[in-house]
Amino acid sequence: DERQIVQHCNRLLGLERTPLQQAERCPLTPSHYAYLKIADGCDNHCSYCTIPSIRGRQRSKPIEELVAEARHLVGRGARELILIAQDTTQYGVDIYHKRRLDDLIRKLAKIEGVEWLRLLYTHPAHWWDGLIDVLVETPKVCRYLDIPIQHISDRILAEMNRRTTRTEITQLIQKLRERLPGLALRTSVIVGFPGETDDEFQELLDFLGQVRFERLGAFTYWREEGTQAAGFACQVPQKVKEERFHRVMSLQQKVSLRFNRSLVGRVLPVLIDQQADTPPIQFIGRTQMDAPEVDGRVLITDGQTRVGQFCKAKITEAYEYDIVGQIASPF
Repeated sequence: DERQIVQHCNRLLGLERTPLQQAERCPLTPSHYAYLKIADGCDNHCSYCTIPSIRGRQRSKPIEELVAEARHLVGRGARELILIAQDTTQYGVDIYHKRRLDDLIRKLAKIEGVEWLRLLYTHPAHWWDGLIDVLVETPKVCRYLDIPIQHISDRILAEMNRRTTRTEITQLIQKLRERLPGLALRTSVIVGFPGETDDEFQELLDFLGQVRFERLGAFTYWREEGTQAAGFACQVPQKVKEERFHRVMSLQQKVSLRFNRSLVGRVLPVLIDQQADTPPIQFIGRTQMDAPEVDGRVLITDGQTRVGQFCKAKITEAYEYDIVGQIASPF
């Protein structure tokens, strides 16, 4: 079948053993920020996901290679490095036999020219206190963490093979917010997973309303051929999935607006991403609480700066996802 063919090709190409040698990068982002892929593949085997069968097992890049790549990116102008993998919190387990994301962060933070380090795609089941310690000690790490929880019902989490529980997720969030004041949390959730009842969806909705993630993405469950979940009984009708999706996003609009309004009057560091061509907006940037492409923007209406530069902006207006500001001073 398709999965066996993919696995056979992976074995022939060596994808199950070692990462392919990196060719010279052809950057697809502006020069002032860059994605640093620290590992490829995944060992988690979530029941809805095809990545392990397509990408193979996790293969981490050695720390020294990543530091060299990071220096190259900084040399061409990167001020922000965004660490990505299918599961960044498991970085190093395959080659060092233990998690070493904390060690990698320490090394990257020492590179002159790096202003922001951003973590995406962390798994709630794989956090540990040593990693939190490093985040507390390292000012260059953005007070922003991406932790996809996918759901909060213990039964659904078990069916998804997420290897965590509502209690553990709640404790992790509480610990992170206590130890990292001003933290913006991003998560993603899946609605309409096979067998999701009205009560289980309401449990998720209530949890989102209580926790108030500053940033959130929602997805309707998609039946991926070849996954374990595709064979589950009680597939949720598409109309129900869409209705649940809209309820989640309606709630998140309110949560996001409330948070953004709390920023009005504050002066925040902003990285300028682009010049605008729609007056009165002059520049578009981001705070450290926003990742490129997926989160909100700061719309700068007054002041002089340049693309790729940091500045301090006083926030004057707030909308559901974007905020408006004026440049107060250079960074």
